[in-house]
Amino acid sequence: MIRLILTRTLLFALPFALYGAWFALMRLRAKTPGPHTPWTVLIVAGLALVAASFIYVGLTEGESISGVYVAPHVENGKIVPGHVEKVR
Repeated sequence: MIRLILTRTLLFALPFALYGAWFALMRLRAKTPGPHTPWTVLIVAGLALVAASFIYVGLTEGESISGVYVAPHVENGKIVPGHVEKVR
């Protein structure tokens, strides 16, 4: 779970880090960047990256939905969690 949270946090922070690197590079070249930081653009870009990661994970991970769902049940005194059995 911490990996997922850390990944999403880093994806959100990526546009800010890139802007900071660009800003530092412009200061080294003695060119003054614009007077305002584009906060709205940075936040929207970060949220778009996080949303894209949710879509990617939703499409690529998880069990197959083709098959027969078996509800959770008790078998030999142990609880067997619900799962999808593949159709043969």
